Amino acid sequence: MGDARLEDLWQLVPGGGLPGELELVGESQLRSAFCVDDCAALSSGLAALAALALGYLEGAAALPVRLDRAHIAADFSGQFLVDGEAPQMWADLSGYYETRGGDWLQLHCNFPHHAAGVVKHLGLASGETLPPRSVLEACMAKLDATELEGELIEAGMIAAKLRSLDEWEAHPHAVATRDLPLMEVRRLGSDVAKERPGEVRRPLRVLDTSRVIAGPVAGRTLAALGADVLRVGAERLPAIEAGLILTGMGKRNAFVDLDAPGGVEAFERLLAGADVWIDAYRPGSFARRGLTPERAAELAPGIIVIQISAFDWTGPWAGRRGFDSIVQSTTGLVDEGMRRSGSSRPTPLPVQALDFATGYLAAFAALRLASARALEGGSWLARLSLLRTRNWFVGLGAPVDFEPKKPTLDLRFTQELDSDFGRLTVSRPLIGSWRSAPRQLGTSPASWLPPHSR
Repeated sequence: MGDARLEDLWQLVPGGGLPGELELVGESQLRSAFCVDDCAALSSGLAALAALALGYLEGAAALPVRLDRAHIAADFSGQFLVDGEAPQMWADLSGYYETRGGDWLQLHCNFPHHAAGVVKHLGLASGETLPPRSVLEACMAKLDATELEGELIEAGMIAAKLRSLDEWEAHPHAVATRDLPLMEVRRLGSDVAKERPGEVRRPLRVLDTSRVIAGPVAGRTLAALGADVLRVGAERLPAIEAGLILTGMGKRNAFVDLDAPGGVEAFERLLAGADVWIDAYRPGSFARRGLTPERAAELAPGIIVIQISAFDWTGPWAGRRGFDSIVQSTTGLVDEGMRRSGSSRPTPLPVQALDFATGYLAAFAALRLASARALEGGSWLARLSLLRTRNWFVGLGAPVDFEPKKPTLDLRFTQELDSDFGRLTVSRPLIGSWRSAPRQLGTSPASWLPPHSR
């Protein structure tokens, strides 16, 4: 793939020149009004080339890096089997609802407290039992999408009115963020004496504080390359089992509660030993506890901090809650899919491309900055958001008419693993290899592995 776009993306992050070319084989798999195939190939290909530059790929002398489009589609589809069965990926109340006047509103209710909050706000709560979807459909058909979106978000729920591309382009948050680069990269601190160039530690120690998909995909990608990835979260926080399976390969999982006595100190001890910190919680979640990128650089000179958010750190919606599907609905992708496919119902992208692409771009940034650390020293910060990825993705090509087709789990690119969750059939990693199956949360100590233990 001698693509000028690849070279342009490579130059977004310091750390040396392109180590080789990306070769794509196979046919386009992902049907959409937008260039989903190119988005998936470019983002995952960048991560593969960055791994090559660090010597993290087997047979690294063999160029170019080769990826199969069908394998990429299988990976981005997020599909897997547990004991031969496909799990339910979306909660019953999640999805699109037609509202008054023919508008549409999307609800994200995969976390139980979000589902309960929506039901309570609509006055439909009856004890702890959630009503059937048909009850919500009848209720929401009488309500205004714009008003309900604002009310639910104000109440801490996750909702998105479907907007057209033109409606989104005129929105104040779109205006405030449209010229942001795909990723923001800058050096942290100024104490260069403590941040001298040097060899990259192997394995990299990656502190993964992320949930859902984008951040966890970044951690999963680094785990496939041999990193010691420690996923840390509070035991009290809800988790979605399907997400743990999808993104948990190769990781260890520990509990650290920042709000418990000694929690911040325990987290800082982990930071002090980390090479990479993935922070994909809402902007400000760690900073409110004094855990900023600058503090991380004080504790671990030479650390690489990767921050990921949904709607970014600037503009009127800075720090707003969101997931891939919510960003798709809010920013016109779902409405355009409906128009271009001739459907009468909302038509999202065939895969959660914003999540997966952002995850691979984050892994690319981490690997490239590890190269920069080796070449020139320094502690580094890279910021990415689903919104920035969306803007780049839309710019890859004008929308076209298409016939929707859901991707299927291509067994040519799968492997089977015994796990805490059952016998898994999962997509093989695009780069590297899984060294362990997904594990339940809290099954590992909150500490780093000793050297040479992986």
